[in-house]
Amino acid sequence: MATPPSAATAQTVTPGARRMGAAALIRDVILGGQDGLVNVLGLVLGMAAATGDARLVITAGLAAMFAEGIAMAGVAFTASGAERDAGREVRLRLDRERASRAAARGDASLADLHRQGIDQETLAAVGEAIATERAALEDEVAELQQAVAPMRETRPLQSALVVGLSTVAGSAVPIVPFVVLPVVPAACGALAAAGLVLVVAGIERARLTGGRPLRAAAEMLAIGLVSALAGFFIGQLLRTPAV
Repeated sequence: MATPPSAATAQTVTPGARRMGAAALIRDVILGGQDGLVNVLGLVLGMAAATGDARLVITAGLAAMFAEGIAMAGVAFTASGAERDAGREVRLRLDRERASRAAARGDASLADLHRQGIDQETLAAVGEAIATERAALEDEVAELQQAVAPMRETRPLQSALVVGLSTVAGSAVPIVPFVVLPVVPAACGALAAAGLVLVVAGIERARLTGGRPLRAAAEMLAIGLVSALAGFFIGQLLRTPAV
């Protein structure tokens, strides 16, 4: 009878698993960075339009940066933990089913040959061939499991740290211009810097997922521009009257 895959076998990291781990890391970086950048960009442009005060813009931006970073880290922690647990359960169920079917097929084949009076040497050779086939099948199914029921190789705490830090880094992009420039040129600088980062992130996303770079870059840039315009128009509506 075949035995279920050992813990060591189940924990073997295949090339496919390593690729998926790298893709998950990049996904976390883009998720946190894009969220922080887009949200804070809309906020600082709105504050700049409403107040014209760089100090207020920076204060609001920093508050949003850290609040957003903590919130996104918490979301990543709970989401990646749930994803890993769900993936592990599916993989264990597939392992049990695979082992059961492989054992039944192998035992039935040997039993049929034995009833036909085949000698022990031939039975041993057939048994070895079945075991080799079973091992190859297990390797193939293991690769399929990574695609059908991927399980995060990163721990939830690691994912939370990556997303949180990426959110803070992305949030800093539209804030920095207000630290070194007057409000009006700083707003233009924040918009330009954010657009450049979003375009680069879109191209990198397409490289990893096999999509079209120009389309991905345009999508990311459009999201940033919509957020920026929303924040700017709200700031204009609530603009502090000149004294």
